[in-house]
Amino acid sequence: MRFSFLSRLSCFVTRKSCLQYGPTHRNMMSTLTKSRQVPLTQGTSVKSDLEQPYRIEELLNHGGKSGLHVYRASAQGKQYIMKNIIPGDFQHQVNIQKQLSLCLNIRTAVDSVRETEVFLYPFLDGDLLRFSQRNLSKETRKSILRSALQGLVEMHAKDMVHNDIKPNNILIDYTEPAVEDQETTLIKKVQISDLEDTVIVPPGKWLRGPLCGNAIWRSAESWARSRLNQASDVFSFALVMVYVMANEMVLRVPDEQLNAEDSWRHVLRLHLSYFADIEGVERFLEHIGEQNPFFERILELINTFGPENPRQPVKHWDFLEPELKDLVAKMTYLDPRGRITSKEALEHPWFR
Repeated sequence: MRFSFLSRLSCFVTRKSCLQYGPTHRNMMSTLTKSRQVPLTQGTSVKSDLEQPYRIEELLNHGGKSGLHVYRASAQGKQYIMKNIIPGDFQHQVNIQKQLSLCLNIRTAVDSVRETEVFLYPFLDGDLLRFSQRNLSKETRKSILRSALQGLVEMHAKDMVHNDIKPNNILIDYTEPAVEDQETTLIKKVQISDLEDTVIVPPGKWLRGPLCGNAIWRSAESWARSRLNQASDVFSFALVMVYVMANEMVLRVPDEQLNAEDSWRHVLRLHLSYFADIEGVERFLEHIGEQNPFFERILELINTFGPENPRQPVKHWDFLEPELKDLVAKMTYLDPRGRITSKEALEHPWFR
């Protein structure tokens, strides 16, 4: 059942990512969105493309005017996540899901409802954002990261860019410990989820234009809406590693700064403090180009550092062990062309 429904659907190659649409797509979006403005109620039965009835158990996330609702559903005694996707994006998602359906560390759909553009996924118990707050051993944490990174390696091997790597998009299936706070949690499954912004970017090519990812997890080139590829996922995954191993969200800024019109100023200053050196800044500026508005913004931010406000590069982070510090530095180099790949990261001594 895991991918049988996908074999009956044809595939396209790729699409534009992160909400970039033309007039035809917007009309399609408008029609379908209106049809699902009101979310389904508890107890509603939905029949899938595999003729399987699913019962709506709970609305997990109200999609508002977008109609992108998320539900917990059930069928034959099992729990599922049911998600509306962006109208008009169904066929692209079929292509992505089909190529990844055999990857154990990536959550892919097991069923769909083409008429309303819905996918159904296995229900996993938790996400890494919350699960990381548990009393877990260093080896358990490292094992979780290794499994998640293996999923990212598999995506990149198929020329895919996830575009939204963050802790809450890494799901965990586990069994509870027998005694509270006791380190007996059994990790059954670790999977990268939420493939809605995933696109195919072949070697030597770049994705340009969209603002992808979460503000405190995205790369500098994503902020600048410049050329990005799989290296941007690598950057974001490094931040996830720091969060899981040291409980530090290193790009977190106060809410008033995060919600400000110039939120980029506050977050990118941290990028420059942690991940930039002279060569890295020069290469990054060359990468984004002088016509990019962030070219001058980066130069302005660089001038805010000095003897009284020194940079705090990764090599000075005493809350990371040396090997992890080395790995994070290689994954977060400011210029995406200078970062190691996800496969190289997985082969780093810290993961051995």
